[in-house]
This record gives sequence, structure tokens and C-alpha cells, in this order.
Amino acid sequence: MNDQLQDLLSKVYDEGVAKANAEADLILEKAKNEAESILAKANEKAKQTIADAQAEADSLKSNTEGDIKMASNHSISVLKQNIVDMLLKITVDESTKTGFQDAQFVKELIKEALQAWKESSAQISIAQSMEAKIDEAFLASIKNAFNKEIKIDFSPKIKAGFSIAPIDGSYKLSFSDDDFASLFKNYLRPRTAEILFEN
Repeated sequence: MNDQLQDLLSKVYDEGVAKANAEADLILEKAKNEAESILAKANEKAKQTIADAQAEADSLKSNTEGDIKMASNHSISVLKQNIVDMLLKITVDESTKTGFQDAQFVKELIKEALQAWKESSAQISIAQSMEAKIDEAFLASIKNAFNKEIKIDFSPKIKAGFSIAPIDGSYKLSFSDDDFASLFKNYLRPRTAEILFEN
């Protein structure tokens, strides 16, 4: 009987161990499957993160290159404009300043302006710096040469050149070195840029 009991215990033990081993195998299989699933998801997420980071890096690189190119083009454009302005300042500004310091040039300009003047009266204000250079004979000849009521004075407000207006002061035309320089520069700027930077 002792042997039978021993056989029965061994059988129960063997069945328990077999059942425990089967359950352990099931648990291990399930854990292995879950681990593989977690690893696959982690790999997928890592790939997506890398792809997103690469896309963001490419976008940033593209935007940065675009910004650099735009800033470069703007800088070149500003530099070209500064070169043109400097060249025109040297040539046009100096020439007009020199011209408006010449009393004979200013006299001729006043005559030409009066010939084209359609009003019946004129108030001419000449730069005060010209007062010693323009004689009374010229002023008298101007008043006598044109069939208009003409008043002439020398103004400290005018740096160079002169202005002409109807005596009622309804408007005024200015003939200064700055006015002529601005006028010439407007015409010369595009052509100068084309000559300097045609390529």
C-alpha cells in the first residue's frame, strides 16, 4: 500500500509539474509575443521619430538656405544702390554745386526761367551768397527786358541758386543745386546701374 501511495503521489507530482511546465511555457510564450510586439512598436516609433526629425531638419535647412539667399540678394542690391548713389554724388552733386557757385551760370538760368515764365509778375529770390557776384546792372537789365512786374531779393534761406514765384506767392519754383542734382539723379540712376552692373 505504501508503494501504491508512493506511485499515486509521484503521479500527482508528475502531473502537477507537467501542468506547471505547460503553464510556464504558455506564460513564456505570451511574454515573448508581448515583448516582440513592444519591440516592434518601439522600432516603428523610433523610425517615425527619425523620419520626423529628418523632415524637420530638411525643412529648416531649406528655410535657412532661402533666408540666406534672400539676405544675400538684398545685401547685393543695397551695395549696388550705394555704389550708384556714391558715384552720382561724386559726379552730379559736385558738378551742380560748382555750377551754382558760378554767377554767370545763375544769371543765364534766371534769364531762361523768366523767358518761360507765363505769369504777369515774378518774385525772384536769389541765394544771399550771390549778392556780391550779381551786379545791379544785371538786375536792372532783367527788370527792363521782360514785360512783367519783377521783384528781386537775396535770401539767406536759399543755399544756392534761386526761386521764382508770382508776387501773390500762390506757388514757388525752386532752382537750386539740390533740385538739379535730384532731377539729374532720377534720370541717371537707372542708366548708371545698367552700365555698372549689366551682367
